[in-house]
Amino acid sequence: MTRDQYAYPNRRNNNLLPRDWYSVEEWEGCAWAFRNDDHTEYSDAFLLVKRDQALVNFDLSMSYFGCLDAGEFEDALEQVLSKGRTFKPIMSLPDWEGAAGCYIMVFDHYKQFYVGTTGNIRQRIKQHWSARKLFDRILFGTPYDSVFPVDELRPLDTTRLYAARSRNPFSMEERVEKAADRRFCLNRMAGGEPTPLMVALTILDPRSRPLVPGVAPMTSEEYQRALTGVHDVVASAVALPPADAGEALASMDMGIRAVTLSSGELGFWSRRDEVGRAVVRGDLDTVRYSAFLEALGEHVVWPKADMQRNSVEG
Repeated sequence: MTRDQYAYPNRRNNNLLPRDWYSVEEWEGCAWAFRNDDHTEYSDAFLLVKRDQALVNFDLSMSYFGCLDAGEFEDALEQVLSKGRTFKPIMSLPDWEGAAGCYIMVFDHYKQFYVGTTGNIRQRIKQHWSARKLFDRILFGTPYDSVFPVDELRPLDTTRLYAARSRNPFSMEERVEKAADRRFCLNRMAGGEPTPLMVALTILDPRSRPLVPGVAPMTSEEYQRALTGVHDVVASAVALPPADAGEALASMDMGIRAVTLSSGELGFWSRRDEVGRAVVRGDLDTVRYSAFLEALGEHVVWPKADMQRNSVEG
């Protein structure tokens, strides 16, 4: 797994619901994210903003993993293994071809594990290794609390495998996953049979964990001043050449701050977030936003289909 290949953009909307499920306001409110009226293809703005959010989450997740205690991780793993009782180390993956049951993937370098269930343990584990998380589902929450997607970890990241045959794997998965210490578990959903109700509840309240410990707090007054400051810089940047605009925007303090939101809850915010919101509002164009990201040291990438089309058109 490498950061350069993480969250590779794709224009396909994988979350599209029937048009009549949306109100006019909801449909128009998300129009910025699409480049066609049917909302089937994401816009340049969406690709840039969402990939940046995903990369922020990537960096925070890596820092989070590095701060975890290896001994506590091992204890947490033993706890879930004991709940399964019949878990065995997988010594030869082909031996589990066609076997139904529950499995645990262990990623010692990151001090994380994942609990899953399937009708074919060998096939499902190989799917994890070969799959990529869909671009518009790589975040499951905010950049500051989204659980890292297990499907972005590869075979070389996987250090141990355990499995248990079961005629009722959902029951075993539910019991095992419920016993997991959330600090060390990559599951984004509760264990057990994924009923429509459970899926709906998970979407409304996704599994999450705070990835930003010990950040500097910001009072409401400081937040409002900082917000105004970003808006002023954005307003000035749109009159500058793209490269100069990018440098001006990137020169601001991009540190993450803890802010008490209007709801009274504690949230996280950075000027980097606010520059992205300026793109969503249409206050900043994607050319200058791309220059801003590059000034931060990011490499802006586009879907392969876009590059192929541009090559043909050129």
